[in-house]
Amino acid sequence: IGIGPVNEKLLKGQGVTTYAQIAAWTDADVKRIEEVLNFDGRIAREKWIEQAKLLAAGDEAEFARQFPTAGTASNT
Repeated sequence: IGIGPVNEKLLKGQGVTTYAQIAAWTDADVKRIEEVLNFDGRIAREKWIEQAKLLAAGDEAEFARQFPTAGTASNT
């Protein structure tokens, strides 16, 4: 998920290092992370959780089909 180096550092600071963690986020997690990243609704708009579920499962083909402009990174 193309998050960029600044957001990657902020996520790591919150202990988020894998797609599986993002895939398991609750509404409270999303709210907390959006506050840290200063994102208002972006996680839902960009379907981070849906993307992370596919990538955590190793389903890059389905990820590419559903999110053709998102790109991938090697983080499981």
